Amino acid sequence: MNELLTAMSSDMGINRYRGEHDESFIYRLCYSALGLWCLKIAQNSFAGITGTTKHNQTIVMNDLLQRYAKLFPGIVDKFTHADNPLGNLLVHFRRVYEEAGYLQTDKDNRNRLANFGRNIRIGNTSLFIGVPNKTYNVNGLGVFTSPTAPSSSTREFLIRDELTCEEYFQERFDILDFNDRDITADELQFFNPLSNRVPSQSWSAKLVTDCSIARKSEWGPFYRVIQESDKLLLFADEIVEAQSDSLTSFEYRRLYFAIKAHYNNPLKAWIVKQDQEYSKLRISGHLPNREYYYLLLLSWPFNHAFDKVNFLIRNDFIPEVTDTLKNIGIVIKGGNADA
Repeated sequence: MNELLTAMSSDMGINRYRGEHDESFIYRLCYSALGLWCLKIAQNSFAGITGTTKHNQTIVMNDLLQRYAKLFPGIVDKFTHADNPLGNLLVHFRRVYEEAGYLQTDKDNRNRLANFGRNIRIGNTSLFIGVPNKTYNVNGLGVFTSPTAPSSSTREFLIRDELTCEEYFQERFDILDFNDRDITADELQFFNPLSNRVPSQSWSAKLVTDCSIARKSEWGPFYRVIQESDKLLLFADEIVEAQSDSLTSFEYRRLYFAIKAHYNNPLKAWIVKQDQEYSKLRISGHLPNREYYYLLLLSWPFNHAFDKVNFLIRNDFIPEVTDTLKNIGIVIKGGNADA
């Protein structure tokens, strides 16, 4: 069995970090291998038809996952968490690849690999959107190879505007968009950007800053709010759509982060170096899906496959991740990225 792990490690270019336990290393190898197989299946060609049905993709990946579970029973808990049974992981992987552009879905609901040579330059390597016909390695769910031209920027890849965090705040709180409403403040809860708790738990009965978000309940409706005077609040509707696994879901978190940054209490992330190759990244809140999916292509969820706050990342990717998180108002501490 050691020969299998050695081959997986060599083929995908995944090394053990200093002091890493066997279960952690095997989990990372299997995690990336499952992702790679998800892409490889979409390269299938039969009777002139390229690609595979999503159902078949899930079946093949599930079979592989079950084999890994039998070979390495110690890692089963790494692939499940709370309400996420083993099978949910496979759908999660497939959706990340679909939303990130690795997989194209045709009118018959078949997935095929999108090999257009698109890549994002990261340090001395490139995140390749597809599976290249040359040497590559894998980090998390991402495939990496030597840089090719042309390349896309991170913001182009994330379909993200060019606004800085503060510019985004100013755009969302343009007073011309606000007006007086027949809304009683006593009916509302207000997002408190000065709280040091995670954003989802940072709600209070009183408005503590002159700009924030208000809600009538956890499920809405939501409003952007500006305190014009001690007695007058101005409101603008804040539409929070039903959240899903799409790339553009959970965008409201970006607004919360921007508000916190504006009031000098930004969300924080910490980088702790493990050795010369890897570091651990911990974020004090959940990200919008754009940035979360991007991290899944650059790193491994640390504690289990559904971990959204702890990641293991290559040291040479830290500048890229730092820039991406800073862009949405997150301050990085530790490692080589103090800010």
